[in-house]
Amino acid sequence: MEFDPRRFGVKTIDAVVYAVSLTGVVFVVTALVSTLAGNGLPGAKWLMFFLGFAMFGYASLKVRPKAAWKSGNGNGNGGSDGGLFSGSDEPVGVEKLVGDALDAVLPPRLRPANSDERPSSGIKLLLASVCILATSYAMEVVFGINY
Repeated sequence: MEFDPRRFGVKTIDAVVYAVSLTGVVFVVTALVSTLAGNGLPGAKWLMFFLGFAMFGYASLKVRPKAAWKSGNGNGNGGSDGGLFSGSDEPVGVEKLVGDALDAVLPPRLRPANSDERPSSGIKLLLASVCILATSYAMEVVFGINY
């Protein structure tokens, strides 16, 4: 498979829009929960900080390649490792909403033809966790939201 800059651009747009969308959803939810709990934006900043690190850890496990000895080469397990990440990489939730929105907005020649042309959900989640951590950091440093 040769390098296609147009497809790389589509993958980049897909991942960045997903990360920004998920960061916005997380900000709204944490701000709402924190305000209802009486902590306001400083509480939302802390919730985003801890949620961002939890997501970073989960995403770093999700992007790991499958071990060679779990390839299912005749040992009876049919290629499934049976572990935490044995499911498919089909988009669900926010990832599916963002993908559908991009398909509606992008011209047909830029749309991914199949799910193999989209970045993996682990990569998108890793990028989203970095965006969430960056937002938490910006809330503290740039906007001065401290305890």
